[in-house]
Amino acid sequence: MKKVVTSVSNAIYIAGCVVLYMIALCILVSSVWSMIQEIGSADYTVYKLLDEVGLIVFSIAVIDVGKYLMVEEVLRGDVKRGRPGESRKALTKFAMIIASALSLEGLVLTIEVAKEDITKIGYPVSVLVTAILYIVGLALYRRLSSGSNK
Repeated sequence: MKKVVTSVSNAIYIAGCVVLYMIALCILVSSVWSMIQEIGSADYTVYKLLDEVGLIVFSIAVIDVGKYLMVEEVLRGDVKRGRPGESRKALTKFAMIIASALSLEGLVLTIEVAKEDITKIGYPVSVLVTAILYIVGLALYRRLSSGSNK
């Protein structure tokens, strides 16, 4: 029964990862196509490309999440799941994917807002502060759980 549940779970993870990869690929292709069109247009500005940069960063984060799920849940499975050190590494890797995406999005938002209306800078700054607090929280988790290496 355990093998059946594991096989079904793996099939669902694989299907989910394939869907995530397809979505990320669509976003990437769409972004590149938009950039080509924008560069060829008469009203081209570098600032218009920032929207595409945000989409590309998001698609890379989606690819990283799909890769994480595939590697940690399907390929590794139950092999190293019993040791806290391995779980901590896997959680840290996943959390850093999220932190990276959040930080990059905050940076792109900051640049976009700065070029349009600096009075609306509060939201991008709050995204960056959230990313910083997220990373500090992750470091605190790593520090507090470092004693359980068994």
